[in-house]
Amino acid sequence: MLTIISMCLVLTAGLVAVSQYFKYAAGDVSQKSKFRYMFLAFSITASAIIQVLMVLSYPGRLCYLLYALEKFLKVLTMGEIVLLTQEMVDVEKKYTSMFISVVSYAALMLFFIDSLMQGGTLEMSRFGVYFNPVAPWHKALYFVFYMFYVVMLITFVVYRGAAVYRRCEKHDLMLLLAVYVFSAAGFISEQFIIVYSMTYVPIVIIFNMVAVILMRHLLVYHDSITITQRHFARELDESRTDVVFVLDSQLRIVYQNKRAEVLSQLFSDQYVGRKITDVFEFTSSAYSQICQTGEENAFGISADYPMSDRHVNMIINHKLDNYGEILAMVVFVYNMEDIEKAESVVADITEENEEEMIKNAVNITRDARVLIIDEDIVFLNVFQRVLKPYKVNVTRAVSGNDALDQIESHVYDIIFVAYEMEKMSGTQIVSKVRSMPGDYYSQVPIVFTTTADINDVFTGFLEAGFNDYLEKPLSKRALNSVLTRWLWQRFGNENVEELSKENRFSAQYNELNELITDAEKMFKEKKYEMLGFCVKGIERDSKILELTDLADLSSELLEAIMFFDEERIEQLFNKLRVGIRDAITIR
Repeated sequence: MLTIISMCLVLTAGLVAVSQYFKYAAGDVSQKSKFRYMFLAFSITASAIIQVLMVLSYPGRLCYLLYALEKFLKVLTMGEIVLLTQEMVDVEKKYTSMFISVVSYAALMLFFIDSLMQGGTLEMSRFGVYFNPVAPWHKALYFVFYMFYVVMLITFVVYRGAAVYRRCEKHDLMLLLAVYVFSAAGFISEQFIIVYSMTYVPIVIIFNMVAVILMRHLLVYHDSITITQRHFARELDESRTDVVFVLDSQLRIVYQNKRAEVLSQLFSDQYVGRKITDVFEFTSSAYSQICQTGEENAFGISADYPMSDRHVNMIINHKLDNYGEILAMVVFVYNMEDIEKAESVVADITEENEEEMIKNAVNITRDARVLIIDEDIVFLNVFQRVLKPYKVNVTRAVSGNDALDQIESHVYDIIFVAYEMEKMSGTQIVSKVRSMPGDYYSQVPIVFTTTADINDVFTGFLEAGFNDYLEKPLSKRALNSVLTRWLWQRFGNENVEELSKENRFSAQYNELNELITDAEKMFKEKKYEMLGFCVKGIERDSKILELTDLADLSSELLEAIMFFDEERIEQLFNKLRVGIRDAITIR
């Protein structure tokens, strides 16, 4: 009766052990640990079944074969526990492999000693069948075998204890210790019972069942505090145009997105595996801010990137695990390329009178609502930075659909649209805006930004219904002129009727009048360099106003100024002056 009860308990323990695998496998866990955990759980269940079969087949040869199989499963259980915790204990793989090899060979040696030297016998107790080594030296071998296993497990725990550096890992360490204690206690207690000729109980099955339950909790917990790439699918999206790093709690870079990978190849600089503080140079205050714990809100800092002598900006966000401790840090480096590309995005970056020019313009531009539309994130970053001194409120859009949504739901004082866009071109966006019902959509100033030759795209600009254009790279002087030319209207032009084409370009006519007045003064004083600047503005406005003759005259006059041909300058300037006065009067 006791044997039946014992075997029922053994089977129940085995089934409980295997049920832990199905609980663990149902979660979103790594395939590697799931596969190893399956071997652990099923080997314990198989051991329980073998225990029952040994009782049923005792004392025949089959019972001895089943004993050999059970010894193999015990070694498998030992090895799987170590393999499952290998990544948690920070022990090199070669030492783990050595441990498993030694345990396996020792078990094989003991089995051959059992069978060839007949160092013991299979015996039946009220609670099951077991192997009883008779000779004292044989008992000593078994004792050494299991003690070696225990010592190695304790060593692994010590290594793990030395590696603890986060508060939450104390829980990790305690679970790991409990797994090892119950695993080792099962083997030691069973051997203790046999050596001291006590009533045999298959207690190793019960203890291994507890170890499996604790191992499942340990693996689930470890998965929750372990950084994997799947946790950062959004941050590491290949479509991102900024540089993104994922750091562990020691500031080591463990993952990077495609843009960072491209940069690492470009600069022959290895990022993954290095500390962020080795890649970039931070101030001491910035470094301490990165290292702070328990912070969920993103914050911005600056650093230097010595590889290319750049100053970069970063947004850092701490990611917390299920226990509220820092799992990782995500670093968005959003202008690693801006400094290099800025030279091709903004021209005449150093103006002697730049501060005075902006100071005068701010009276007009302050608090203006500006929308800039471009698929090039680098250009948007630089353009927004250039607009900052004008005290305007900038909104950005990186696609045509996004831009149209913004325009339908918000009111802007001026809109800058990139001509070269892939999914929806700049002309398509402007045409859609102009076709929307309401005075605002027909009146809002729209400025194209383009790298194209203006003569090639000008007709399309006019048909779309634009107001002005800016060539890339941006000229700060041209931008200043566009902003002041169009933003002054918001002070007295809010309730105007729908504008005709001529009225839509009233700002150009006003500027044309101012330019020719200044040009006359420069011509009289023979300041041809300043005259050329005025004529260049006249040429620009003439093109926008479709005054082709005046644009051609301006072009010829600029050529004459370049060669300092005074006779031709006088002849062409007089024609240009008359033409402009006539155009202003006729309109």
